[in-house]
Order: sequence, then C-alpha cells, then structure tokens
Amino acid sequence: MLANRNLPADLKAMNTEELSALCEEIRQEIVATCLKNGGHLGASLGTVEIAVALHRIFDSPKDKLVWDVGHQAYAHKLLTGRAARFGTLRTHGGLSGFLAREESAHDVFGAGHSSTSLSAALGFAYRSDDWTVAVIGDGGLTAGVAFEAMNNIQSPNHFGPLLVILNDNQMSISENVGGIHHLLSNGQGADYFHLFGFDYVGPASGHDLPTLLATLNGIREARPARPILLHLMTQKGKGYSPAEARPALYHGVGPAQPSDVSGKTAPSGERATSTEKAWSDLFCSALIRAAEKDPKIVAITAAMSDGTGLLPFASRFPDRFFDVGIAEPHAATFAAGLAANGWKPVCAIYSTFLQRSFDAIIHDIALQNLPVVFAVDRAGLVGADGPTHHGVFDLAYTGLIPGTRIYTPEVAGDLEGALGAALTGNGAAFIRYPRGKAAEASVPYSAVRRGGASVDSAAKKVLISYGPIGVRVKKILSGLDPSVTAKVAHFSVIEAKPTPNEVVDFLEKNAGTIVEAIFFEDGVRHGSLSVDVASRVPSLKIRTFTYPDRFLPHGNVPEIEREFGRTDEAIAQAIRAGL
Repeated sequence: MLANRNLPADLKAMNTEELSALCEEIRQEIVATCLKNGGHLGASLGTVEIAVALHRIFDSPKDKLVWDVGHQAYAHKLLTGRAARFGTLRTHGGLSGFLAREESAHDVFGAGHSSTSLSAALGFAYRSDDWTVAVIGDGGLTAGVAFEAMNNIQSPNHFGPLLVILNDNQMSISENVGGIHHLLSNGQGADYFHLFGFDYVGPASGHDLPTLLATLNGIREARPARPILLHLMTQKGKGYSPAEARPALYHGVGPAQPSDVSGKTAPSGERATSTEKAWSDLFCSALIRAAEKDPKIVAITAAMSDGTGLLPFASRFPDRFFDVGIAEPHAATFAAGLAANGWKPVCAIYSTFLQRSFDAIIHDIALQNLPVVFAVDRAGLVGADGPTHHGVFDLAYTGLIPGTRIYTPEVAGDLEGALGAALTGNGAAFIRYPRGKAAEASVPYSAVRRGGASVDSAAKKVLISYGPIGVRVKKILSGLDPSVTAKVAHFSVIEAKPTPNEVVDFLEKNAGTIVEAIFFEDGVRHGSLSVDVASRVPSLKIRTFTYPDRFLPHGNVPEIEREFGRTDEAIAQAIRAGL
C-alpha cells in the first residue's frame, strides 16, 4: 500500500482493516530500513497508529502536526510522500533521520533535540483557525522547556485549536525518571494537566486504532475552547520482539551485518567488544577507579545513563549516581550546587546536548569558579544522526568562557590522566571524546606530546592536532617519504585550554623558518586553537583542517570528511606541499 497509494490523502477513504494492514506494512518497512541503515527504531515503532490516525483525521500540512524530537516520526515520513526514498534514511544525501523543514512541507518544524514541540506548537496556534497538534513523548516531559511551554498555555493571547498528544511509553532513551513519571504512573495526570489549562483525555491505548480514530475525530469535531491533552499509552519497539524485550537498547540500532539478515544486530547502545574499547566505556572505568579512591566523586547524566556508559557506575555507586532526565541545564546547575557543597560532580553529556547547558555553565559554574567536570561524549562527527547531533561546537563555546580547562585525549591511556587532571582544579573542566573506539597506546600522560623533527631548526612544517585525530595524523606521517618527515614536527595536544605554552613558544621561536603550521581539529574553525595561535603568532602561515561555518550533513563519517576535504590524501598532500 505504501507504494501504490497517494498518501496521506488516500487515508481518508481507507477502512479500518486497510488502515491496520497499512500499520503492519509501515512497521515492517521501519524495521527493515533501520536494520539496513541503522536508526531510531523503538520510538517510531510505538507511534505508527498515532501517525496513521493523525493523517487520517487532520489535514496536514494545513493543520500543523508538530512531532517532538523526530525519532518518533518515521511513520509520519512514510505517510507524507517519502516512502520511495525511505531506504535512503540516514545515508549521505538521503532522508534525514529527524524532521527537516527543507525535506517536506509536512515537516512543519525541524526537531532533533527533545521537548521543543509544545513551544513550537504555541507559535503555530497563535491566531490560527487551523488545528495544531503536538506529539510529545519518549521522555519529552522530563525537560524544563516543555514545562515552560505549558506554563504559557493559559496565555490571554489568541490561540487556535490545540491538541497535545502525550506518547507515554515510560521511556526516554533509558527508563523515565522523576516526579512527572511517577505522577502519570499513579493516574494523577488529569488533575496535573488541568492545572496548566488543559482538558485531559485518557489514558488510552495508542495502538487501538478504531478507538484512536474515534477519539481524534470527536476532538476535532468538538473544537473545544481549551487545549486538549490526549494521554496515550504506547509500547516502545511495538511489533519487533527484540525491541519490545529490551526497549532501552533498541532505542536506536546500528546496521545489521550482511550475514545476519534475521536482524539480530547489536543495538547502538551495546558496548564495543573488540580489544579496542569504546571511549564511553573507558571513561566509566576511569571514573569508577577514581570514585573508589575518592568518596566525594558523584556522577550525573541527563537521560543517557546507557549511552554515556555510566550504567556500571550506577550499579557500583547507586547513591552517588543521578539521572536527572532530559534536563541538561538542571544537570549543570545541580552539579554546581553539589560542588558548592563540597562534592566533586562529573557530568556525562553528549556534546550536542551540552549546548542546552550553556548559560548554567557560565553563570552557575564558571563565574563562581566551582569545580565541575564535564565528560563531553560524542564530540566531533557522529555520522548518520547529522546536523542536529554533530558535536562540532563545544570547543568554541566552552573555550570562550573564562577559566575553563579543556582536555582532548588522543588515545585510550590519556583518558584516565585527563580525568585526574580535571578533578584537581577549580572551575569548569571539559574532557571531550568521540563516538566509537579509542586507539590503544602505551604512552605516559602528558599535556602535549611532540614527535617528528628532532631539531627545532629542521622543522619546516609543524602539525598541531588534538584529540583522536592525532592518531590518524601519525599514521599518515608514517607513510610519507623520510625526506619529508624529517622536516615535520608534530604536536599532539591533550590539554587544549589553556593554550599550551610549549606549542606557542616553539612557533614563536621558529616562526622565521617554519613554512606552515597545519592544525587538525574536530570542530568548527571559529573559536578553535588555530585561531588563538594565529592571534599570538601573527607572522605564522596557518592552514586548518577544521569544519566550515555551516551545518554539516548526515552520512557516514568518511563521506562527510571527504565532502569537506579532510581525506588522508588531502592531509598528506598538505604536509608535502612546499617541502
């Protein structure tokens, strides 16, 4: 039916049996595509009937359907003219894994981060005669921005008909936490939402299609004066037994191996199993060892206990672990309060989500010089999740804050040393590391490691890298002719802020003989180490392998690197040039 129907228009003429069959076909397509390309499987399987019912009852895009996050909206994509291209989901040049206004008129508001739907829906509802429907769930009500929006529902300004659907699957990525979760679980939703100005309907099954259609049609026909909160219970991973059994792990999946057509692929939450370990696992192991020695160390995460690798810490120190829900600003200020009270908080947050904490980091931590460590996971490119999730801004926005310290481990062994150094100082400290596995190397921890030309005057090219890209630079160097490498010095920077004096002093001392300094950085150029060094050594010719001033696309990491001229061949050519 997906291939032979004019969707969503044809939904209005289909009977319940046909709609139910379509739901099954949609689930099969979501599972098949996610196991091929990877993707956010669990939440989208739970909202299939909701998507079908909404497009049957309402008139999108005239009526505005505002989906929270986007990883609940795969069925919405399939129903809005993108079924033929759905196989390109999350691939370079293909469909986004999230909502994108440039992709479809039905994607009325882009979404990759959680809990923005209610605020956006109010904007659409202002002085509108058409319906606005917001679908929030998958933990979206644990974020403060959702409460800020609900606090404005009773505004005296003129809002058109507004329906909020709470997709209650008892989960975010991990199991939901906090007071709102307990309130809904205890059947107190009606009183709670009534206080915010909603008429409450539910709870009801989000998978009972006939009842769902009747309920939505009744709401639409009634056009009540007050906004409606429809509370729907759904099952994360509905229709795919591995995801039903382990919803946290199957929130997102990686591509299945070719030999495993059954789909029994490792979920994206699984840890690395080869001799090289995942950065997240290494961080947790280092944190556990530190916490065993220091009872003041506590760990905080924002609904990412599994993704950040902190589950073993939570098991080992349950009273010293806090999952605060999708609430990164609160996580930062909570950490500041703990630090002011003598504790040593370590917050593990993805780079892309740390952006939400910016004001709290400045005002509550840095300004008060309170010792808080941030483990900045998923720094750099993250691949198929794309522009909403690439971690390429944290170096710039954390580096501009006075007094911050930034650590960029290059290899696995650096992480423990960086954590130890970060825990010893005051103010905000950031340890950034990427998604994936860390290279093993038996090297002592050092703020800066130097390799290449042994005599300063011999260095005609100076390479400065920080973070794991340094391993790649070393490998490229090892493949070049010795006549070239003899003229190249390489600084691997582990402690990136304050800007290491060793690097600046070397560049100042040898500026007259250095042909070029090349910087390799997994972030945007604005606010980068190269910009800081250029201001200190203005006579130095500088080339940068950073990311441009634009939002980077989705796709696998090598494809994105190639698009922006960061291939091994381009790096080797840059090193050889002029030598």
